Amino acid sequence: MTIREATIHDLDELYRLWCELMEMHQAYHPVFGFHRAAKVELKRLLRDRLYESYTRIFVAEKPDGLAALLVATYQIGSKGMHLHRRGYIAETFVEEAHRRRGVGRALFHAAKTWLTTRGADHLELQVAVANPAAAQFWAAQGFTITTQHMTLPLVEL
Repeated sequence: MTIREATIHDLDELYRLWCELMEMHQAYHPVFGFHRAAKVELKRLLRDRLYESYTRIFVAEKPDGLAALLVATYQIGSKGMHLHRRGYIAETFVEEAHRRRGVGRALFHAAKTWLTTRGADHLELQVAVANPAAAQFWAAQGFTITTQHMTLPLVEL
């Protein structure tokens, strides 16, 4: 399996993987819900991320398409903080058939390398509380819990 940066030619496959990720997460919390009818808008958001200079989407490519994705973003915060050059790991998904084979680690290594070369002095991410497998994976990569992210929907879903 090849790990590489996604290109615009991957857009349909990126959207497919992103939908699988969101469908899996909808069971965890309503905040992960999305409108399948908004395909054009959601693909546009993914396309825009491909062109952001501070974002990279890393993919695992198999012979017949993509098997995984990881979105990494570099952000500069207040220089008043000790750690102010943040690497953020966002959407991460590996197809079930390819889990526990090192694909997630390889994606993370590629993202960590890119974020480090950009100047990141720390990495952050969020994991769904109801997804202990993901929490265990990220802990194995060296991440520790520092805060608890909480959500309060203000509308009926």
